[in-house]
Amino acid sequence: MEGDLQEILDALKINGQITEDLREKLKKLYGVKAKKAEELVNTLAVKRYHFEPSGRIIWIVVGREQEYYIIPGLYCQCDDFYINVVIRRKMNGCYHMLAQSIAERIGAFENFKVPDSDFIRLNSEWKKQSV
Repeated sequence: MEGDLQEILDALKINGQITEDLREKLKKLYGVKAKKAEELVNTLAVKRYHFEPSGRIIWIVVGREQEYYIIPGLYCQCDDFYINVVIRRKMNGCYHMLAQSIAERIGAFENFKVPDSDFIRLNSEWKKQSV
């Protein structure tokens, strides 16, 4: 499954958009979560914070209930990730992570350049949301 996803993500980077063929492939892998991820991408709910001068990148996806901190390919702070990836081990990621991956490949995200001095404050805000 991960190989299939990587092929799709590579194709997205080349095409720069979600074609109907890629949409169908995503749907086969993720079902309804693919549509949710695409909706997040289309509404620019994916945010990239680029801290300067360190170059640190933090990804945030604005969900229905809160903003979710994403470590690409590894972690999302949403309940779906915790339940279906960590506990049940039935998925490799949630739709927030999928949205981030798609948005990054096609350049459909909001980019914020932020001074390193704001990192601790912003990181504390993002972490508070998970409690």
